[in-house]
Amino acid sequence: MKHAAALGCVGHNKGTDYPGYSWTAGSRKHRVSRGQARHVVEHAGLYFVRPAVPPDRPDEALLFMDDDAHGTKLEVLGVELADGRLRVIHAMPMRPGYEPLYQEAHQWRQ
Repeated sequence: MKHAAALGCVGHNKGTDYPGYSWTAGSRKHRVSRGQARHVVEHAGLYFVRPAVPPDRPDEALLFMDDDAHGTKLEVLGVELADGRLRVIHAMPMRPGYEPLYQEAHQWRQ
């Protein structure tokens, strides 16, 4: 499972309440709306940490996987900013390689 191998620790998403979001242009590449991405971040039971790998990826990223309000499985990747907001850098329909992580996170869904 190549996707999961690149991920580090897991955190429970209880109480993760971002004061706001920002969005990269690439976060809309796969036509996932901001509302869909927010729903996934706010309801995912767990998030998975992708460690930083300087210089190409200087910040650790958080991977959230859950269903949107209509039941579509999505993956959302974001970076926490210094001011507490989440910068969403990637959002798309979930790829099959993430199914085991989705199942793990789904049992903790909020």
